[in-house]
Amino acid sequence: MIRRMPENNMLYVINILKNLEEMSGDRGEDQKKAERALEAVLNLEKRLPENFNFKKELEEAREERYDDFS
Repeated sequence: MIRRMPENNMLYVINILKNLEEMSGDRGEDQKKAERALEAVLNLEKRLPENFNFKKELEEAREERYDDFS
């Protein structure tokens, strides 16, 4: 099949083969990177104080942001 293929189409075949090679590579390192990234995000997680008043905080943020429009 490859022998019968025109020369100008060989570039497409080479690209397909390269992509297949990359896709079938070792996924272990990618998995480790993803796990480290998730762990980093989870470590950034912050807890709010028990007495946190989200309605008050939201109102203050709205006043600060939209006060100039009044």
